Formats: sequence, C-alpha cells, structure tokens
Amino acid sequence: MGNRAVITTEEAFESQSGIGIYLHWNGGRDSVRGFLEYCKLRSFRRPENDDYGWARLAQVIGNFMGADGCSVGIDDIKRLDQNNSDNGVYLIKDWEIVGRRFFDGEEQDCYDRMQFLECLDEAQPVDQQLGKAMIESLVFHDKTISSVSWNYQYEMKKRREEGIGCTGFKIGSFYSLNERQPGQILKVVDKTTMNVIGEMDGEEMKLPMFLWKDGIESTLIKDDNGYDRPLDSTKEVIA
Repeated sequence: MGNRAVITTEEAFESQSGIGIYLHWNGGRDSVRGFLEYCKLRSFRRPENDDYGWARLAQVIGNFMGADGCSVGIDDIKRLDQNNSDNGVYLIKDWEIVGRRFFDGEEQDCYDRMQFLECLDEAQPVDQQLGKAMIESLVFHDKTISSVSWNYQYEMKKRREEGIGCTGFKIGSFYSLNERQPGQILKVVDKTTMNVIGEMDGEEMKLPMFLWKDGIESTLIKDDNGYDRPLDSTKEVIA
C-alpha cells in the first residue's frame, strides 16, 4: 500500500537510463507539483541540467517525509517501480510536470497549494526556510528568491552579524538604488501588503513587495536595460 510515483525526465524515461526519484507516499499530482514549485521558488538548479538539481529535490522531499527509509528512493530509472499502479511516472522540465507515463486515472487535487508550500518550507532546516510572507509574495509576483537576493540566507546572516536593523520601508523616506550612483533614489510614497508605491525622477511607480523573515522589505526596479534590480529597506538615505 502507498501513494507511489516516480519523478524523472523524458530523456531518462525514453532511454531507461538516468536518475529518477521514487516516492512511496505523497505521489499525487498536487504533492509532486508542490515539491517542484518549492524548488523553483528556492532557485535551485534544474534536475535536467545537472545532478545538483536532483540532490536538492531529493533533499526537500526527504526533509518533508522524515527519516523513514521506505519513503523516498533515488536510483537509475530502470531500477525504479515505474508501473506502480498508483501515480506512474512524472516527466519534468524547468521544475514543471510536462508528461505522464503509466497513469490514466483522475489526478489528485486535495492539498491547498499555498498551505502545502508553507508546510514544505517549515520542514526544511530553519536557516534555509523562506518564511510564509516571502513565499506568498514570490508566488503572487511570479518570482523566485534569486530575483530578490543572490543568497537569501547569507544576506540575513550578514545583517545579524553586522547588527543592521531589520525594518521595512518607511513611507516618506528615500532609498538609494546604487551607492555609486546616488542620483538613483526612490522615495516611498505608500505601500500595501504586496506592493510599494514609489517615486523616482518625478515618476510614480507601482513596484512588487517582498518580505524577508527578519523584517526587511525588498522591491524590484527596472534599470535602463529593462532588467529587474533589487532594492531593500536597509538602503535608506538622507536625500
């Protein structure tokens, strides 16, 4: 008995050679979709590109499942129970389910998407967790954590060590986008749960809001080349 599934890539399945992850429990589509989406939010490398992606996916699932040795397996695809009479095989790419094999039943859809992502996050080591507010804002704005910070955990640790106050954007205050270009300054006019209303060079703009676990708030501003650049509330300046 179980709720079994195998996760692999189409290339590995077709060649019957390559890595696959076996789930004895939580093999329904809503669970597998949640595992993949959480890894995407964490900006992990994709499994089809290198073995670090497989390792991180297995780690996230293993942390969630616990230490039961029969819950999760990883092996060459040809040695895994693919035609398992439960959920068959999920084919993945870019942290999405792109195909199914050995399954023609009704897809499982009993877990709330956000609650499942938050439960997954809580199962990870504390220093690696994103926090409920960050997950909600990343999902709302369709972003991953690398958009907000190149190394989320490192930045929080650094702030703690340096004693930097962890507060959000203050309405009416000014924030420097680039210390080497002091002219690039954003004035925070207003803010909501998910957005910052700012003003730069006389232009008002609605920007995404991201809340860190330590109370810092971040936003993204497009530069002259159209790329999103992060700005957080530690960059307050006197203007």
